[in-house]
Amino acid sequence: MGTVAGDFGRGAASGSQRLLAELYRNEIDGLRGYLTRLLKTPADAEDVAQEAFMRLCRRHDLAAYEHPRAVLFKTAYRLALNRLRSRRSNAIDRAHPLFAETPLPAADAPSAEEVLISREQERAYADALASLPPRCREVIELRTVQELSYKQMSDSLGISVSTLEKHLVRGKRVCAEALAGWASGRSFTPDAVAA
Repeated sequence: MGTVAGDFGRGAASGSQRLLAELYRNEIDGLRGYLTRLLKTPADAEDVAQEAFMRLCRRHDLAAYEHPRAVLFKTAYRLALNRLRSRRSNAIDRAHPLFAETPLPAADAPSAEEVLISREQERAYADALASLPPRCREVIELRTVQELSYKQMSDSLGISVSTLEKHLVRGKRVCAEALAGWASGRSFTPDAVAA
């Protein structure tokens, strides 16, 4: 079975394939480290990293993305979350092992740059949340922090599911715009919230 980078090196590569191969060369080690910290196992991290690159490979015009690295890491993050969720729902994974497992080597600690970027991103997200109207912010927090279902949120807040969805769409839009502005170096202005 060939690696993703090897698959792109065969034949005449399109511009998108060349871009993806370059992205692979430049980001695979950092992506594996990031995913190992999330998933706690190098094998899962490798699987998710490969799947993230394969998903990007299926997108025919990678050059259309302004920040392909961000798309890669976001794709990998979502795949990792899916893997973590499936672990929680899988009874076999929740069961206690019969034999003691050998401890895994510790993942590398995040670099100072990664810590700083993460803090800045969290601050941008917190600022976006703080700018939301109270009900909208409450809905976003119930969904993302407490991971309540729509039914649970509807019962808890006494509002309809369609109203919840409107709050979620609005809140996610504002937060996404704030993070996109942060990623591109623009500062966040809560003027969009008033709309």
